[in-house]
Amino acid sequence: MKIKEAVIVEGIYDKIKLEQLIDALVIPTNGFGIFNDKNLIEMIKKIAQKSGIIIFTDSDRAGFIIRRYIQSFVPARYIKHAYIPEIHGKEKRKDKPGKEGLLGVEGVSKEIIIQALKNAQNDSEIKL
Repeated sequence: MKIKEAVIVEGIYDKIKLEQLIDALVIPTNGFGIFNDKNLIEMIKKIAQKSGIIIFTDSDRAGFIIRRYIQSFVPARYIKHAYIPEIHGKEKRKDKPGKEGLLGVEGVSKEIIIQALKNAQNDSEIKL
């Protein structure tokens, strides 16, 4: 699946999973690391203006905090949103589930990821 927008994800494992499924620039925020990474913020702003972005964070509290933070510095006209459903479980690489017990982007099936990205593509048009 080819995507013209850059896809913003939380972590490196999300990036690795997506790069196996899509042809797009995938940028990890390093979780809450984005809050203190001025270079990453500037890069996301520039890419958003050039090609648009799809924010694809986990469906937990941390994912929504990161999503809202990105929305605070990128104008809405450059953003599309992809969401995964709230599915309880744990990622294979982890010993126990996360704090809220929900699967993140890395833990859901490729079908769910592809559908979420298709939904994002259909829901809004980026105005560059």
